[in-house]
Amino acid sequence: MDSFITAAMQKWPAVPHCYGWLSFDRRGEWRIKNQNAQQFKLLVELIHHQGFKEYIEAHLAHDGKGNYFFQNGPQRVFIHFSYCPWVLRFYPLEEGQWQIRTTFGEVIQPLACLLDEHGQIIFEADFTTRVVNDEGVFLPRRVRSIGLLHDHDLEIFSAFAKVFQNHCGSLGEFLWHEKLSIEPIHSKDLPSLYHFYRNPQA
Repeated sequence: MDSFITAAMQKWPAVPHCYGWLSFDRRGEWRIKNQNAQQFKLLVELIHHQGFKEYIEAHLAHDGKGNYFFQNGPQRVFIHFSYCPWVLRFYPLEEGQWQIRTTFGEVIQPLACLLDEHGQIIFEADFTTRVVNDEGVFLPRRVRSIGLLHDHDLEIFSAFAKVFQNHCGSLGEFLWHEKLSIEPIHSKDLPSLYHFYRNPQA
């Protein structure tokens, strides 16, 4: 976290938190909903400015209670997730090899593979984030959470997947560095299982 952020927090400690303004969609894009859009229930606006997106991603954290936020100077802007805190992509390496990264650029190693009721692929993994403690200090932390595979990468996923025609329990296998069972999950259960809120409230 940049030093000017922590200095601003100390100088203006009582700035109200912001809710309902910033969201993270299923394709790893940031969206904003200004006051007019909130009042009239309009669609959120896609953030196109690359510098602004990088600024948001450089100042992400969570409060240890499942609420993720963007620390914008002295103000804590809580994030609405369309699905979950991370979106994942396949990236090609040399000689036909691939790696999986978050849309923020972190390479992850899947620990479990899940398939929800809409046919979406979710990977459980350890992700790097920051946790803010009671003194307002941001500490780096690895958290066990989930990332949604970008829908444009489902065809790549299928090249590594073996689907069982007649299954009881496991739906198939994801043949990655280690073979992972593809397990069914309902999307409504993910926040409680992985300790995050899709829509933080004041």
